[in-house]
Amino acid sequence: MITNFNASKDPSNSNFDYDFRKYIGVASVNILAINPNNAKLREYGWNIPEDADEPAYTFVVERNGKQVKTSRVRFLVKVTDLEEQPVIPLDFWCSQEVQINNEGSKCKIIDSYGRTAWGTKEEVTKNKIPQYTGGAANIATPYKMCHRGEEELVTFLFKYLNITPLQVYDRLKGGWVNTKNPGQLTIDNWSAIVNGDIKEIAEYVALQPDNKVKVIFGVKNTDDNRSYQAFLNTGYLGNGSIPDKNTGEYTSARKLIDRYFAGRTDSPYVFDACPVKEWQVTATAVSENTGDMFDEPTSTSEEVDDLPFFE
Repeated sequence: MITNFNASKDPSNSNFDYDFRKYIGVASVNILAINPNNAKLREYGWNIPEDADEPAYTFVVERNGKQVKTSRVRFLVKVTDLEEQPVIPLDFWCSQEVQINNEGSKCKIIDSYGRTAWGTKEEVTKNKIPQYTGGAANIATPYKMCHRGEEELVTFLFKYLNITPLQVYDRLKGGWVNTKNPGQLTIDNWSAIVNGDIKEIAEYVALQPDNKVKVIFGVKNTDDNRSYQAFLNTGYLGNGSIPDKNTGEYTSARKLIDRYFAGRTDSPYVFDACPVKEWQVTATAVSENTGDMFDEPTSTSEEVDDLPFFE
């Protein structure tokens, strides 16, 4: 289910002139394909032998001694800020598992506005608003239990489709205010997604096929001195966003990066809040506070990664 999606806005100035294999920073992208086959990948520049197996998008992984069905939703996107407009994949990993906290006492829930919270079994069973020490959770009923990877996928679709948010920040009032006609989006058939059927997602994207969204790109540096393309899958910027004139950074991107890195150490990932640029090994890392990336593997992980970047 989806409502009140909009065409994305173009930034007032976006004149980048870079053409490199790996990227770091904020860039606009447009979706070209979802879970592309070999023919589509060859169309966009991958050198794949004619007798090669088709890409795998469904897997069974072992987690906590159990066999868990998992799928990869791969958006093949074009980076439109760069002159050569390179095409790279953004991977989202979707699991049949509902997200449970470490103690097993709460599960994550998600509402039709893309907001999440943690509720007890009693609260979720009765569809009650979870109560925290500081008050009620910021979530609406009815909600649904949130599967591993669901929040990340929904967050991306909300921003890509420029869905009218539930609240916007009013600078004059100095706080958040409700919008008159907020949009909604839910994944109605999660089981189909886990089994590799991306029809529902494709239908959503087809509502605004020319839309763009700004993604925060980065790299993963490995112990063997190799680097892999990465992206931050916890938040995105509207395509109309522009860098701050004083800092040169996208303010919202900086907040997303800092929020992710807060309290983390020993991560191989590096991100930047400035306009997209070439990644160089000698580049200055944007944060010394780093940590493990995401609960599920993404395009930053070598796990079941069968799509190499351009050589």
